[in-house]
Amino acid sequence: MKIIEQFLRGKINDTLCEDTIVANDNFVAIIDGVTSKSDFSYQRKTTGKWASTIVAQVLDESPEETTLPEIISRVNQQFTDFYDDVAFTDDIVSKGLQAVGVIYSKHFNELWMIGDCQAYVNGKVLFTPKKSDEILSQMRSLVLTTNFQTTDAKPADYMTGEDPSRTEILPWILKATNFANEDGTDFGYSIFNGTPIPESLINVVKLDDEPQEIGLASDGYPQIQSTLKDSEATLADVIQNDPLCYQQFPSTKGLHEGNKSFDDRSYIRFSTEE
Repeated sequence: MKIIEQFLRGKINDTLCEDTIVANDNFVAIIDGVTSKSDFSYQRKTTGKWASTIVAQVLDESPEETTLPEIISRVNQQFTDFYDDVAFTDDIVSKGLQAVGVIYSKHFNELWMIGDCQAYVNGKVLFTPKKSDEILSQMRSLVLTTNFQTTDAKPADYMTGEDPSRTEILPWILKATNFANEDGTDFGYSIFNGTPIPESLINVVKLDDEPQEIGLASDGYPQIQSTLKDSEATLADVIQNDPLCYQQFPSTKGLHEGNKSFDDRSYIRFSTEE
């Protein structure tokens, strides 16, 4: 494998970024720690940062023939060990360690997609949206559009202060975690959270044997493109024209003044050629 380009940028700063990039001899991956929903911090790391760090560590320590079920099992054990060692008083289901990721296995020549990270393969964008997030993004858009039509509020007001639309949907974001790794409902989604992940919720993509370039990205990009430059341009367009992320790119959160973007972001492009 040859790494062509990679980039990581925290929405506030890179130290606080909850994304992690993996690039070793066996695996290439983007791991996106779920945005922390509490004030918990241990060794100056949030739950999202701990989650992505643990998953990345497992990938760095796993031999090339390691299967995805084995990786999930090792991550789950590491999460269990974390809770055994650290006093965590918040609800583990809704506010505990959580991460999504897209992983390339050199040995199996496959992409393993857990959650809503993105991949760019053969001119196609691969992405598995989270149904509850799609609905809540539209709900947030409705709240903002209604507020702007019926009050004197302006978008800039919500970028500098509290965003009432985020406040409105946050309880439902937390409630939707009950569908994590549940395959008996349309709202089910896959995620690293310490519980078994049903195969039906994992997108396994078998790649062509011929050498090719592959791009991976977190959902901090509105849509992954074939290059980092083009992915950044797509993001810049949204930040310029829809900073609250409720029209052009409906999302569960928008840009806060002083931040670099609405979310942490990470991107890596590589060739499968030896």
